[in-house]
Amino acid sequence: MQEFIKFLTAGSVDDGKSTLIGRLLYDSNSLFDDHIAEVKKSTDSNFDGELDFSLFLDGLASERAQKITIDVAYRYFNYDQKKFIIADAPGHEQYTPNMAVAAANSDKIIILIDATKGIKAQTIRHSYIANLFGIDDVIVAINKMDLVNFSEEIFNQIRAEYLEKTAQLNFNKINFVPVIATLGDNILEKSKKINWYEGGAIIDYLSEISDKKNIQNILRLEIQNIAKQGETRYYQGLLSQGSLQIGDEIIAYPAEKNAKISKIIHSNNEVKNIEAISSIAVCLDREIDIDRGSILSSPLALPHFFDSFNCNLIWFSNKKFLLENNSEFLVKINHNYLRAKIDKINNIIDVLNPAITGLQNEITFNQIANVNLNLAQKTAFDLFENNKNTASFLLIDKNDNETIACGIIANSLSSRGSSKDKQEEFLIELSQLVAKYFGGKTQI
Repeated sequence: MQEFIKFLTAGSVDDGKSTLIGRLLYDSNSLFDDHIAEVKKSTDSNFDGELDFSLFLDGLASERAQKITIDVAYRYFNYDQKKFIIADAPGHEQYTPNMAVAAANSDKIIILIDATKGIKAQTIRHSYIANLFGIDDVIVAINKMDLVNFSEEIFNQIRAEYLEKTAQLNFNKINFVPVIATLGDNILEKSKKINWYEGGAIIDYLSEISDKKNIQNILRLEIQNIAKQGETRYYQGLLSQGSLQIGDEIIAYPAEKNAKISKIIHSNNEVKNIEAISSIAVCLDREIDIDRGSILSSPLALPHFFDSFNCNLIWFSNKKFLLENNSEFLVKINHNYLRAKIDKINNIIDVLNPAITGLQNEITFNQIANVNLNLAQKTAFDLFENNKNTASFLLIDKNDNETIACGIIANSLSSRGSSKDKQEEFLIELSQLVAKYFGGKTQI
């Protein structure tokens, strides 16, 4: 199965994110003629006959009127026998939640920086959010190089400043590319105007396939619906990780019951085996308690199953959180809604300094906070480094249903549980080591 290379563009307002992606789609012949004709009509006279490439991404009427990106625009294209999914994220501070959602579903990021303005607060904030959501492959596109007379000195100054301000982040790879998004320089092809630059074009770095951790043996089937036909129950959901075949043994959470796979349905066809990432339906050899929100796991690599965890939150709400209020929220995780409370704020990351402050009593808009979260009941989850799907969640205000934060799980916490919980945690860690180093062939 050919995988998509998933990436997003981010950065501050007017740095040229939508224009770069529009140019990428146009130059790779990924647009329909009627779409190009529509953009030609919509391009105003300020573009001197050139297309306004940003309009290929800013699809909402309100976005076009304001000339800003509000929602995340997703596009698909093929190039050089590779498939890409693009997410164009808003640059405005009030739309940071949209960018965070795009980051949670991406493997790479292009950070746009306007060469005439330099690094802004959102440039660094978006870099921190990308890092928080597990992106470690970064392309820094320093745009509008024609407006600074193709200055290598300005390029190097911005490069040095970005590296300094993101030194605390765990990026594995950072490539800096000088570009002119409106003209297509260094996007699909190397620019002849920027002759001092010896690196590749944007597409060269996007096309590199990152080495991923070998976690395919960690089976996760997230149940979204149960359908019944006659006496047969079909458990429908996303196989977000691993593979399945007829006869495989699974453990269902939260029931903690075993069964075997007796049937697999994919795209209305019965199949003998299936690999992630696929939406499927399965039948089991015996009836066990499975509802929407259940997770089916291999016995060889168990999920964490506790009522508390340590996590990183991005606070979206204008309503300040005060620890002393002991507020109760809803957590939406793996199609479950669970009551939860923030038990402790371990630290707040100040992305603008950058610095990490110690114990705090409050969280405010756009802050990134590491907290301990207590749930009303045990639930199955993974750590974010192992599975983005089963380790990310939303925090929701119970009173007005406002989504006030998104989070990722960093570690499980068993201090609220019994000695049995600690034994379970040991077995989880042992099973994951077995799956990682022995290919999932050793039972424990």
